[in-house]
Amino acid sequence: MDASLATRYVDAAIANLRAHDIMRMPDPAMPMAMRDVDLPNRDDWVAWKPIPSTVTPSDVADLERLYGGMLPTVYVDFLQYQHFYDLTERGVRFECHIAGKWKERLASLYRNYKPHFPAGSQLVPFGHETFMDAGPVCFDFAARLPDGDCPVVFWDHEWINTKKEIRPLFSSATKMFECLLFIAQCPIDFFYHHLDSDDDNVLPQKRRFLSQFLRIDPASPIDYWTTWGVSPDA
Repeated sequence: MDASLATRYVDAAIANLRAHDIMRMPDPAMPMAMRDVDLPNRDDWVAWKPIPSTVTPSDVADLERLYGGMLPTVYVDFLQYQHFYDLTERGVRFECHIAGKWKERLASLYRNYKPHFPAGSQLVPFGHETFMDAGPVCFDFAARLPDGDCPVVFWDHEWINTKKEIRPLFSSATKMFECLLFIAQCPIDFFYHHLDSDDDNVLPQKRRFLSQFLRIDPASPIDYWTTWGVSPDA
């Protein structure tokens, strides 16, 4: 496992947000250490900046006791790298990782959703599905891999008590970060293909990037990722 994978993703995602000047949040209680005084606020939207994570091994152990199992190593690297409000939001929107508030936010996310999950499941939510606003994105502890990693799934509130209630997203946390790193580093948003308005040179690029993305995690559901545009080979 590449221990720097999660940190490279965070760096790329922050660079992407900065390039588009979208690092602001309507949070009057934003920790002072996370306020970016070099950027102007916009109305109630306060400029923020990432800061080194304050997450300790003891904090991680507290969460793992709550969850009843160990978190994937690459996700622990992620938690211990930077505090943030937003990152890239394609497929996964991570729970805000705010200094002084992050652990309770993750614990509350778990406690709030656990009663709604199927009986006997071992799902650990850490973010939210973005394309459909279906529900939380989770690690599936019940399907843990030999190396300790876990598949990433999402719970779809519109399909409760059906086979579509729990749907696969990535084959592992490691593959998730590989895919998200690719998205963060890509110069264009390749998921939405507009046949009527996209430039003739842009559509082939989007198809090429989408095909490259799908090859990163072959076990990820292709139909989920291609629903928002056209087939990568169209």
